[in-house]
Amino acid sequence: MNTKVPRDIRQMLLADEKVRLAVKQSRWKALFTPDTIVVTNQRVIRYSPSGFLGLHKDIEDYRYEDMANFKISKGIMFATVTIGHRFLSESLVLDNLPKGAIDEISKAVEENIRKARGGIISQSTTSTEPLGDPLTVLKLRFARGEITKEQFEDMRRALE
Repeated sequence: MNTKVPRDIRQMLLADEKVRLAVKQSRWKALFTPDTIVVTNQRVIRYSPSGFLGLHKDIEDYRYEDMANFKISKGIMFATVTIGHRFLSESLVLDNLPKGAIDEISKAVEENIRKARGGIISQSTTSTEPLGDPLTVLKLRFARGEITKEQFEDMRRALE
């Protein structure tokens, strides 16, 4: 069930980041350029090739400490995972996933959300810091360079 991790994603992984699994959307629903969902120990990454032969690529990453709730919808052949965010109103929707992969994805994501809620894993050490209030987490992410000033300001306004 595990898919090959795209080269663009392998190149952007952090030194201490480990890929737990990678799953490609069903070709029944996204025939030419299906998304690849990569679940690591630090985030969920959506790799979306588009355009003619997938020459354009969008990469979105979602950190576990920003995730709030988790919902699974199973159909006959496909499944959808919807993950709510603490800071943004838009949910992450991973749709058209092969039904057989959904249990692996949900287990990996839920474990990592639980770990993130217990503390933020420092990239330089294996120790954890208390999670604190959302604004403190946002400031920490900006200080680490995980989000841009623009993203920081947007998220800060959303919290107010």
